[in-house]
Amino acid sequence: MNKKESLDLLEFLPEKIICNSGKGQEVELKYSYDNEYISLSYLIEKTNNAEFEYSITIPRFISKSKETFEVFGLLQAEMGKTQNWNVSFPNHEHQLINKILRWFKKELHLDIEKWKWSVKININEPEDQNYKQEVENKVIQHWLNKTKIKLENSYPKKVTYIKNTENTKLKLFDKGTLVLKYKQNLFSQIIKNLVKKITYEKILTYEIEFIRSYVKGIIAGEGCIFHQKESKHRSVYISVTKIEEKEIYFKCLLKLDIKSNKWKDDKLVISKRKNNIELLKQRLMTLSDEKYNKFLNMMKTYPHIKEETNYFFGNHKYQWNKISQEKLNKIIEFYKSGITNTKDIAEKLNISRIKVQKVLKENNLGNRKIKTSEEKRQEIAEFAGKNKNLTQKEIATYFNLHESIIRRAIKKYKGVTT
Repeated sequence: MNKKESLDLLEFLPEKIICNSGKGQEVELKYSYDNEYISLSYLIEKTNNAEFEYSITIPRFISKSKETFEVFGLLQAEMGKTQNWNVSFPNHEHQLINKILRWFKKELHLDIEKWKWSVKININEPEDQNYKQEVENKVIQHWLNKTKIKLENSYPKKVTYIKNTENTKLKLFDKGTLVLKYKQNLFSQIIKNLVKKITYEKILTYEIEFIRSYVKGIIAGEGCIFHQKESKHRSVYISVTKIEEKEIYFKCLLKLDIKSNKWKDDKLVISKRKNNIELLKQRLMTLSDEKYNKFLNMMKTYPHIKEETNYFFGNHKYQWNKISQEKLNKIIEFYKSGITNTKDIAEKLNISRIKVQKVLKENNLGNRKIKTSEEKRQEIAEFAGKNKNLTQKEIATYFNLHESIIRRAIKKYKGVTT
């Protein structure tokens, strides 16, 4: 790895390690290193004055890249910060879960199989055992399909529930929050110290492109879109409780020519048209698909926004998220070389599988989808008739089919939807 394009983890090691003995004892971190790896260890005393050594080996260098700083932002926003002997990361968007899994495997050689997981859902634990089984099957299957986690790696339970809620039924499109955990005390403290030092000491010293990527991760993890149609108030706010962290995020945004307001509570608020346009143009909202779509819908309500930004014209409203010509060529090259699995191609190029499928389709490559059976079309129409509050796009998401198939099925069998 080119050292000019990497971060040396020697700069981010803590001096002391907290033992996982339950007593909170701090001991000296010992390490040795070469040009590729760092060997880390610490000693603790057991009974009869015996000593026991804990040790790990990690890569010395990680990529100094936009992706790395996006992950730093995500970890700062979502990762558990307490010294509880493990690295944990919760999120309800599978794209972000996959990003974390890929990054740890690529940069720190942490295999996906070493992560434990559980799914947390925001309802009371159902008393009806049939409904409970239905809910758990739904959320577990979703995460198994959308990520590379393995069923046997769930811990301690596959599904957990919220007690202090009035919710008793799982919403149609709610798939729960996946919680990743890797229990290794030494590794955990190295990662937490790395993210802390990046945030509190380093981030404002890096180039603008890396500050931008870091902020993208923060917003994807802790950002919310607020749009009140009656008052025409439009804003994006970042949830942040610590004053020092709020000040750091504030300064990061200033570096990007975005002014924000430090509210007294747990919010850093970005409002005013010119600031929101900067969020749009600098692609700061694009890491989270869910927040990205909400943000676009909010921005489209500004008068004359098309003319001012040159966005939102017909099919070009997502133009900043287009595939570069280089990646387009790579997709075709990979496919013709024998790598035909769209998921494999997507992971190699760090783009979504849907984009790969679209490129292959436009270039007359790949297999056509199996024709939807008449039985399935009837099921779609019946479902649409019973769920008239759902849009055709939402029904398409539910059945994992293209919207045009939904539209034709409803028309043919006279199902009714909005």
